[in-house]
Amino acid sequence: MKNFSLNRNERVKKKNDFEKVYNSASVLFSSKLLIKSLHTIDPGKNFVGVKIVAAVSRKAGKAVWRNRVKRLIKEAYRLNKQSLIKKVTEKKIGLLIIFSPYKLSESKNKKVFFKDISDNVIELINKIEQQI
Repeated sequence: MKNFSLNRNERVKKKNDFEKVYNSASVLFSSKLLIKSLHTIDPGKNFVGVKIVAAVSRKAGKAVWRNRVKRLIKEAYRLNKQSLIKKVTEKKIGLLIIFSPYKLSESKNKKVFFKDISDNVIELINKIEQQI
């Protein structure tokens, strides 16, 4: 289904978009403090919808571990994005989100499971919906 895809247009790619988020973002943390999200609202001049990125610092772990965490975050978002996208399109705004681990690192969590990541991402999506 196309509803469950995460295509190129739904990803933050431009340097200007990253700067917008880092300069004027609201920060939210999941209840377990495993993942944080930075999000900012673009008034809809450039695009209407949601763009996301999963960013993991090099300090968090080795490349294989970091890439797995990024894949899990994007997968959890992809499967649970419908309500957020619906709300954003109704209000005709653009939303830029950066998901990143907060207290999640390879030294503390050698194995990362989808269930752990998914619960935290869903919680953050719900918090973002409430703030819009």
